Amino acid sequence: MAKEKLSGIWLLEAIRRGGVDTYRLSRDHPNEIRNLLADPGALPPDELNFILNLCAELSGDDNFGLHLVDLVDPTMFGPLGYLLANAPTFDRLLYFTEMYYHTLYRSAVFELNKGETVCSLEFRVQGSPQVSLRHLNEWPLGFFAVYFARQIGHGWLPLRVEFTNEAPDDVRELERVFGSNITFNAPRTAFEFEREILDRKINTSDSRFLKILTDQAEALLLEVVRPESFETGVRLQILELLESGGANSRDIARNMAMSRSTLKRELAARSLTFRGLRNEIIKEVACKALLETDTEVGALARKLGYSELSAFDRAFKRITGMNPTMFKRAQQKSDVTFQVSAPDPPLKTRR
Repeated sequence: MAKEKLSGIWLLEAIRRGGVDTYRLSRDHPNEIRNLLADPGALPPDELNFILNLCAELSGDDNFGLHLVDLVDPTMFGPLGYLLANAPTFDRLLYFTEMYYHTLYRSAVFELNKGETVCSLEFRVQGSPQVSLRHLNEWPLGFFAVYFARQIGHGWLPLRVEFTNEAPDDVRELERVFGSNITFNAPRTAFEFEREILDRKINTSDSRFLKILTDQAEALLLEVVRPESFETGVRLQILELLESGGANSRDIARNMAMSRSTLKRELAARSLTFRGLRNEIIKEVACKALLETDTEVGALARKLGYSELSAFDRAFKRITGMNPTMFKRAQQKSDVTFQVSAPDPPLKTRR
């Protein structure tokens, strides 16, 4: 997947920020780094852990895997990262993790186990690894432990933590992140937490509006792993980047590791235009939000990447034929139908 190629680049950049000479790393281990850049989600556990061990050695940081939690931007998780960022509760966040982590990163899975008062989040690699997976265990489990702590606050720490690997010589960094109740050489890699946390809200936005966003992303994520998913991949990129204002053809072409002209050509071969796809997504999200939630128009505009309400009003009117307020009033009074504007005419080729 093109998106994961970008994730590989970001991971290599994170490794560089961690103090690793990535030029030397690439020179001495070209095959491993080539595989990392091509598709980090397909790397076998042993190969990824081998790279992390090298990074720990080259950087002089014995806790390199754990420190990746702070070095890697959450957007590296791609579509899954978008779902996690918009999850309304911890329960929904862990549902997304359990359902889709393996879809994008095929060497490992997360499993949520719910007890009456205590839950556990288990991280498990596939196959039969031949080496200690210490760094690979600490990185993803640390990501969620740190995320929980930042959201909950008040010095929150897991109730108990288990690692399948042996204990390192110095456990102080692990205790800083996970607390002192850590067991090594355990049957599983997991941390336990209070069940009541599952119901805690993460995002304060209208839960119905968040559901619209995550329903859209989930539907696209289920399609994006298929070979014929080019259109779906572009749609998902647009949805992910709308709020940041980066949902333009230049940035999305770069994210998909292609030129802007190639993106345009691939869409044209499917009788599509970038602007048409973007309009469809804005129309669907905006119309559902206006009809099914109490989200203010200004907040909706910002969520869809418009810094000014007037710009959103103009765009919405161009797509649906009326401004957001008129649309909502008309729908409340009658079953008004609306259409996406006519397809854009072919763009003139720049000479």
